[in-house]
Amino acid sequence: MRGELSKRENRRELEIERGFLTRNYSLHLNKRLCNGCGLCAEICPKEAIGELSASIVEGRLAKKPKIEFDINSCILCGECAVLCPLNALKMKVDEKEISTIVKNEAFPVFIKEIKITKEKCKPDCELKCQEECPTEAIKVSTKSSEDGKTLEIIDVELDESICFYCKRCELFCPQNAIEVKKPFYGTVELNVDLCPDNCMACIDICPTHALQAKEGKPMISPEFCIFCFACQKVCPKEAIKTDREWVFHADIKAAAWLTALKKLTSTETVAKELMIKSGKKRKLVTGKRLT
Repeated sequence: MRGELSKRENRRELEIERGFLTRNYSLHLNKRLCNGCGLCAEICPKEAIGELSASIVEGRLAKKPKIEFDINSCILCGECAVLCPLNALKMKVDEKEISTIVKNEAFPVFIKEIKITKEKCKPDCELKCQEECPTEAIKVSTKSSEDGKTLEIIDVELDESICFYCKRCELFCPQNAIEVKKPFYGTVELNVDLCPDNCMACIDICPTHALQAKEGKPMISPEFCIFCFACQKVCPKEAIKTDREWVFHADIKAAAWLTALKKLTSTETVAKELMIKSGKKRKLVTGKRLT
């Protein structure tokens, strides 16, 4: 029946759809990209998203966490798709990817981008950006010289639809040819003294390889963290503490965003954002009076 939600699912993806006479709305989940971090469940205004716990066997991740959608509660608002740190969720209208909640100014445009200065790229970099990318979002095209002795970089392509904005490409590029702006800022701490022997579950679930093994214990590189909280959730001993402290975005005042921001960060962050907005408004009013 038109107007009712339907759900289709297979091993690779999940789709929730609502069809009308003139338009078709759908939400797509890419299971390959999703690590079950549960951020979508945290911010869902209708509590339509549930979480199934991970399965850990002998310190290794046997089965990653899973998210489930209740089509009786979901309203296809698209908040989850806008905020997914792994780009695993996409909102579409008539098969075209559109953030309706952003378009309607209920949510802001998030500041996340990658700039690649191709003129700086040199083949002696060993194509580190491509090698280090956890999702293969970067593809470097090369060609050999006529004598076959040297290599030339022709192009560097970026698929932002699967990019995590984790900064691995930026920090491993020896030519400083890449600049990445993350949408989330925060802190992450690992207390290895609490880690059980031979437990690597956090390493297994980290989508950006910010966690790696060293001498039988996890080691963290905070600069690569995207604050999905997946590691914290699978840790059996609460050895990892992660805090989202800020979300970079364009200016917006909608109550829906402030509600989501509180769930994402804290009441203190919301208060800080409101103070910043109030200060901008005062400057604008003062400027108008002076002119």
